[in-house]
Amino acid sequence: MLRRSAGPNRQWERWTGYVGLSVIVLLCVIVPMLSRVGPNDIAGDPSQAPSGQFWFGTDTLGRDLFVRVFVAGRLDLVAGVVTVLVCMLLGSVIGTVVGAASRRWADTVVMRIVDAVVAFPFVVLVLALVVIIGYGRTWGPIPAGVPAIVGAIIIVNWTVYARLARNETRVLSEADYVVAVKLSGYPQWRIVLRHLMPGVIRATGTYAVADIMMIIVTIASLSFLGAGVQPPTPEWGAVMYEGRGVLTTAWWITTLPGVVLALTGLSIAFIADSFLHNENR
Repeated sequence: MLRRSAGPNRQWERWTGYVGLSVIVLLCVIVPMLSRVGPNDIAGDPSQAPSGQFWFGTDTLGRDLFVRVFVAGRLDLVAGVVTVLVCMLLGSVIGTVVGAASRRWADTVVMRIVDAVVAFPFVVLVLALVVIIGYGRTWGPIPAGVPAIVGAIIIVNWTVYARLARNETRVLSEADYVVAVKLSGYPQWRIVLRHLMPGVIRATGTYAVADIMMIIVTIASLSFLGAGVQPPTPEWGAVMYEGRGVLTTAWWITTLPGVVLALTGLSIAFIADSFLHNENR
């Protein structure tokens, strides 16, 4: 008997992504720890080209760009993961509850709110909320700008997960094993927690892996719109933005952080693609 092909092997994609992302995360951890200078210390002459002393050169103030890039990466990666995790959990719970609710008015109300939020361009709405919250606002040791950015993205981005969770809940509710559980007389809360939520989390979790990079890029792009992480805190977008005026003479200030950001995105894309491929098999 012929066996249907399982399709191309995507293990190389997953492991390439894991290795690439692990290297970047490791550098974000150890470079600030081992460096003799801080990310905001003047380490040399302004706009020095990459060399054995300064691997990424220096910025327009003479700060070590290698240190700043990987300190910035630590902030971007943590902010991206935390933001996506909160959005995924919040949206998954809301979407599953309204999708499984017997009262359709709840589903209608929540989905109309979701539709209203999704109708606006994502970056424009996030930018407006950051300005309203106050991009200079701090929260304990968290750098200025980060609380407003993370809060604005959560307010907007949970809706995507809610819609995905609601649709997945509707599909799972028609599955034979869920119908059998309902006919057995189990309470609704148990059906949601034990039989619907695990399937929903698998779907939203797979999307979340790919969403991390979009959130990191959004955080970086806000610096170019004047509402990003406030200086002197290093952040990938802010570091690249600082070099815009000397791009022809000191290309490394903008280019090298951009290369690290691109490699991070490529690694996450490989991981996300391998997960999506496994989900569709």
